Amino acid sequence: MKDLNPSQGGIEDWLEAATRVGAALVKTAVARDREGRDPVEEIALLRASGLLTIAIPSAQGGGGATASEILRVIRKLAEADTSLAQLMSYHLFGTRIGLGGTNEDLRARRLEGFLKQGWFHAGIAQAAYPPLLEAKNDGAGYVINGAKPFTSGAAVADTLQVWVRFAEGATVDGADVSCQIGQFIVANPTEGLRFGGDWDAIGQRQTVSGGATLENVRVSRADLVNAAPEGTAHPPHVTVHVPVIQLSFAELYIGTAKGALRAARDYIATQGRAWVSSGYAKAGDDPLIVERFGRLSAQLAAAEALADAAGQRADAALAQGPALTEGGRGALAVIAYQAKIAAHEAGLEVTSRIFELMGARAAARSYGFDRFWRNIRTHTLHDPIHYKTHEVGDWALNGRFPAPDYYR
Repeated sequence: MKDLNPSQGGIEDWLEAATRVGAALVKTAVARDREGRDPVEEIALLRASGLLTIAIPSAQGGGGATASEILRVIRKLAEADTSLAQLMSYHLFGTRIGLGGTNEDLRARRLEGFLKQGWFHAGIAQAAYPPLLEAKNDGAGYVINGAKPFTSGAAVADTLQVWVRFAEGATVDGADVSCQIGQFIVANPTEGLRFGGDWDAIGQRQTVSGGATLENVRVSRADLVNAAPEGTAHPPHVTVHVPVIQLSFAELYIGTAKGALRAARDYIATQGRAWVSSGYAKAGDDPLIVERFGRLSAQLAAAEALADAAGQRADAALAQGPALTEGGRGALAVIAYQAKIAAHEAGLEVTSRIFELMGARAAARSYGFDRFWRNIRTHTLHDPIHYKTHEVGDWALNGRFPAPDYYR
């Protein structure tokens, strides 16, 4: 396979590539939404675009995109296809985070896969609810057993970052790691790894978010990223990726809403009909429609501006590295979660209200305009927005930053 390194590019090149990919995805969006099949061809399209390696630091041979640049690419892809944008958000930030740790040989192997072979990354991740996958010693290596109900993108990924809890009595390099949380890199396919093909949500139909079962999946010490006791107090720069990834979710909603508003505009211009008692010949001249379109546009623009500001804050926080303070990390978390709240509300509002502006005929299944709302509605349930609102409110009222965990 040819070298897929896009290191000579920059944000304008990446946005142009995302626009080209998006144009191809839009052509088949309605049919693919109905089918809900695995997005093998669509990931091949992303691979051919050169976008898969933009998040890898330039010093390691990748594009060196900043967090804010990655977020802009995700937003652009979401305008065309929320499902593929979600998988790309996990891939892009996963390649950055997954190249961490102290295992230099593992990092070298993964860089080779990403840069030369076009690997697509996903995870079988830590989640809020037990049980976790269990890893225990087996000969010179380990075996992983268990199941997870949600594994977005894993079934179509080449390489997986799998979170585990070590079994009682497990050891790493002779040291006891009983009940610690660890992460192994697992190739896909691999013996003992099965996917249920049971994703059947109303939206995000092509995210392949169904369950996975691991039965005696063998891994070696060389596949271990790290291990640490659960509840370990990590320094701020280690946990800063959580608000950044939460901010990527805001971009999914903003991009999807932008795509929906554009689709509504095009429909009104070409097929919209003025209401019989409006007194206007064209729907686009009806001041009631114009005014409501303006309100939606303003609400979406406000969410977009807040997300842009949060993206700049993310760049500044990440640039500090180990010098990042708890206050700096907390300030980023607050603006990221404010942006997520604004994007959540604007996204649901825009994707629902466009039907009132387009009219009854726009509800026909053949147009598939409902996919925008269904996609946002499905993904916004990823973690309850009222908890994010509470976290922001606790800061605004009481000055308390969100305490870092898997979702904050």
